[in-house]
Amino acid sequence: MSDAKENTPNKPNTPDGQNKEGNARRRGRGGRNRNRNRGKKEGEAQDGAHAQSNPENSEASVGAATASAQSNPNAQGAGGNRNSRGRNRNNRNKRREGKDVKAAPVSEEIQTEYDLQKDLYDIDFSSGTAAAVYEETVLEKPVIGITCGDLNGIGMEVIISMLEDTRLTELCTPVVFASSKLASYHRNAIDKRDFQFQLCDTIEDIREGSNNLVLSWDDNVEITLGIPTDVSGAYALKSIDAAIEAAKAGKIHALLTAPINKHNIAASVEGFSGHTGYLANQFSNEVLMILTSDQLKVATVTGHVPISKVAEGITEASVGKAIELLSQSLKRDFGIVKPRIAVLGLNPHAGEMGTIGSEEGETIRPAIEKVQHKDAVVKGPFPADGFFGQGFESKFDAVLGMYHDQVLVPFKSLAMGSGTNFTAGLELVRTSPDHGTAMHLAGKGKADATSMRKALYTAIDVYHARKGYDEMTKDPLKKQKEKS
Repeated sequence: MSDAKENTPNKPNTPDGQNKEGNARRRGRGGRNRNRNRGKKEGEAQDGAHAQSNPENSEASVGAATASAQSNPNAQGAGGNRNSRGRNRNNRNKRREGKDVKAAPVSEEIQTEYDLQKDLYDIDFSSGTAAAVYEETVLEKPVIGITCGDLNGIGMEVIISMLEDTRLTELCTPVVFASSKLASYHRNAIDKRDFQFQLCDTIEDIREGSNNLVLSWDDNVEITLGIPTDVSGAYALKSIDAAIEAAKAGKIHALLTAPINKHNIAASVEGFSGHTGYLANQFSNEVLMILTSDQLKVATVTGHVPISKVAEGITEASVGKAIELLSQSLKRDFGIVKPRIAVLGLNPHAGEMGTIGSEEGETIRPAIEKVQHKDAVVKGPFPADGFFGQGFESKFDAVLGMYHDQVLVPFKSLAMGSGTNFTAGLELVRTSPDHGTAMHLAGKGKADATSMRKALYTAIDVYHARKGYDEMTKDPLKKQKEKS
């Protein structure tokens, strides 16, 4: 037992162990800084051993090591690695001198474009909108022709609902072109049996103060509410033709058209695209579709054409003609002495200076420049996407877009149900509600007559505005002779 006890080495970690220096060295190499301090510890151990074996030279050795570290920052020991890292870190943070970079001169073309953009948004019209002042005249009661629209839609329903208000006959003489059987069918469908029309065989039989219905066909037409058929379209066109005939004979002063289904009429009439084009052909007029409301007026250069063909219809001549028609209508039909018109671009961001399209620079802007001498303020082309979002439409009397949805989407978002479709340039005042046939509502008594009523009021107002404008602007010599 005593021999075994004497031959057993002391445990490394016991305080009384004989290997304290070795234990300390191993502890120094362990832990988080093990690798970083390895070289330093070994160096210190070597220096310590050398100092023990040469006690007289220990101070000299330490001094030499310190001097070596100072002369060679990369040397091991005496903090050589730390000094090296500090120096490299300072070098990395040292700011380098940059070279001067100058922009290339802006071309004259680009500078001109920027100048035009600045001028485009200078739209502070301090003078405001000027309204025409007409001579005081006695307003005669106009005769307003009303077409029935698609027989299976809501046309007759909103007509009956509108004319129930007897006060309308104090403002105009309504004349509906349809058949008594059609009127009776719709009155029964929406439970308006108490409402009665004054039936007239011809336009000569109409009476002031009554809701007149001119019998335009005698056929027993099949009616299938909610389904547009070939028959419902064909007889809707008969109503339109009867109204046109009365207008050409001077028997009606304005025309209010109820909604139709273009497809079931186009099936039998080649090239039919809607009321606007059909009326323009019948009267041989150049026309422009305007959507008008209390908040906004918009018009389009191209009408009901496929999007794929829109660009073909955008020419300097077509844009210029649209601006002229819009300007003249704002003066003559809406009583604005010097109208302010905004013109939109065709492409996104108005072409982005030619990056997305060239129509703005090559076609639209030249057309705008040519009409600047007219009695109107015309600005553009504006990017269509941000124009309405920033409220610029409120600074203008009307906005001219290049195609249908470009301006009708914001218009119907702001004024759906209270707007009016107006045909500018037509010798006959013509209006229509801003909605379609609404087949899903036909015969249910749920159709709203607000837009139809608004279209009637607009027709009456435009009729009076035209008379006043024509009287004010006619030949002054002729006017003087008539007075004398």
